[in-house]
Amino acid sequence: MQPRKMNAPFLYGVVLFIFISAGLVFFFNSAFFSVQKIEFQGLANIPEGEVQKLVSQVQNQNIFFFDRSLLTQRLGLHPLLQEVKYQEKLPHTLIIQVTERTPFALVLVSKGVIEVDSEGVFLRRLESWPDKDNPVIDGVTVPESAGPGQNISTPALTSALHLLSQAPSALLPLIGEVHVSDIQQMTLYLMCGVEVRLGQAEDWQNKLAALYQLLNDQEYQSFQHGVRYIDFTAAKPVIGR
Repeated sequence: MQPRKMNAPFLYGVVLFIFISAGLVFFFNSAFFSVQKIEFQGLANIPEGEVQKLVSQVQNQNIFFFDRSLLTQRLGLHPLLQEVKYQEKLPHTLIIQVTERTPFALVLVSKGVIEVDSEGVFLRRLESWPDKDNPVIDGVTVPESAGPGQNISTPALTSALHLLSQAPSALLPLIGEVHVSDIQQMTLYLMCGVEVRLGQAEDWQNKLAALYQLLNDQEYQSFQHGVRYIDFTAAKPVIGR
C-alpha cells in the first residue's frame, strides 16, 4: 500500500504559518519595541527622581520581555511604594502605575517620630513634626535596627494600629494620641485634651462607635469643656469632670 501524498495547499499553509510566526517573533523581539520612555502614574509623596533611579535598567530593553519580577523587587526597595502595575503604550513607552504607602500613625521614639502605615511598615524617621498630623502612638519600643521599609511587628504597635483601624473615619482626626501601657491597656488623648480610658479588648469597634456618638451628643457638648476624662472600662461610660 502506497503512503498517501501530503496535500500541497496544506503543506504551503504550514510553511507560510511557520514563516509568519517566525517573523512575528523576530518583530516583537526587535529594537522597534525597546523601552525609550518610562511614565509614572499615582506618585503623590514620592519624588519621581527617586523611582526613576530604580528603573533605569529597563531602558532599551524589550517592552514585552523585560523581567517584571526583578523590576518589582527593585521598586519594592523604596519604603513608600506598596504596589506597582505595568502597562505598555506602544511602541516605546512603559507606564508604571504606583500605589504608595501612606502615613497612618506616628510612633514616638527617642529622637523624633517614625511614620508608619496601617500595616506597621516603617516609612520615615522625622526629627521634626510632619506637616500632616496623624494619631501619635506612645508606649511602643522600636528596635534600633528597624529602618525604612521594614515591618515593626511589636505587639504594642500591632494592638494600637488594630484599635485605630476600627475607629470611625470621622473619629480619627479627633484622636491626638494612643498610649499603650506595659499590659496593653489602651488610653486615648483627644485633640481637645480629654483622656479616654479604654482598657483592654480585642474588639474596639463598639467602644469607639459609642465614644464618637457621645462626643456628638448635644447634652455632652453642653458641658464638654469641663470634662477631664471618659472611662469606658466599666459597663457604662463614666465621665469625669
